[in-house]
Amino acid sequence: MKRLTGSVVVIICLIVINGCSGDAGNEIFKISDGDPVVLTHDLEYGMEEELKGVLEYDNETKCLYIKSTIKDDLNDSNVPIWPKGTTSYSENDLHGVNIPDHGIFLEGDTVEGGGGGVDVSNLESDCLEEGITFAITSIK
Repeated sequence: MKRLTGSVVVIICLIVINGCSGDAGNEIFKISDGDPVVLTHDLEYGMEEELKGVLEYDNETKCLYIKSTIKDDLNDSNVPIWPKGTTSYSENDLHGVNIPDHGIFLEGDTVEGGGGGVDVSNLESDCLEEGITFAITSIK
């Protein structure tokens, strides 16, 4: 009887551990299947690194990048991780995003705001291979 009780306890613990550790990282960061591909975050804290650059679209990968216009910026190309609820948007053959409460940004537009680098090593996307990931937490 003790063996059976011990086995049940071990099984319950494994279920709880597996359930808690499964996709926790994927709840914070998501990747859309649209064109363009949009990476989003659900971070609850602000970061203060300055972001200012031009939104660019890569036809081959369907990814968006922000090319920095900040003088002496060490990260000349950022992979934007947009705020939760951001969706892909296209208009007149231009690609971009629609950000809740901030509007539409299309390739060629300047994006200004703040945020910071984040670790998204648990995600797989061709977009993550070009530049530094940057979670945008504020937009001007």
